[in-house]
Amino acid sequence: MKINTPKSIIILLIILSATQNSYSQDEENKWVVGLGMNAIDFFPSNGIGHITGNNAGLGNELFNVEDHWNQKGHPKINISRHIWKRISADLAYTRNKIYNIGDFRVDDLSYSAIDLSVHYSILKDNYKLNPYVLIGAGHTSIDDKGTATFNSGIGVTYWFAEKFGVNGDMKFKYADLDYPMIQHFQYSVSIVHRFGSGRGKKGHGTECFE
Repeated sequence: MKINTPKSIIILLIILSATQNSYSQDEENKWVVGLGMNAIDFFPSNGIGHITGNNAGLGNELFNVEDHWNQKGHPKINISRHIWKRISADLAYTRNKIYNIGDFRVDDLSYSAIDLSVHYSILKDNYKLNPYVLIGAGHTSIDDKGTATFNSGIGVTYWFAEKFGVNGDMKFKYADLDYPMIQHFQYSVSIVHRFGSGRGKKGHGTECFE
């Protein structure tokens, strides 16, 4: 019998996560804070070859870490709040140093961004494994040049303990080509901590207020 290994692994992860306790961000744990690192990649963004060296279009060499990623261990700090059912809002601040713009080496340029996004959980909010899609907007600056961006992406949080988890996400940050900002991908990984309560769980003998 032929076994589709990747598909089998995905199904197994979903089954395992469905049997776990409620560890995700929900009405009982409205707030999550995170601290981590981020990386910036211009190469696969928009296929503008004379700027990035990419003539093959969006998504080309998406995970070519060695040649294209800007990753000097600079931080990402974020805070998010559960809003309603599977929806939460997230505010993130990131800094980095830019030394690769696609295939081209540049002197270290300062990078900073503040982004507000809405997350929609793909699975119900009582899973330890919590994949999501996101959409939002922000402001990104490289040295003294900055502009607004429209952001979309995907992410996943795995809650390895009741209050702590690990989060990873990938955003595509779109900027109008008339502005001095190159569209790019931003990747991040963070340790996250959930806290705060809503109405409290029934049967626990406590009441919590926002």
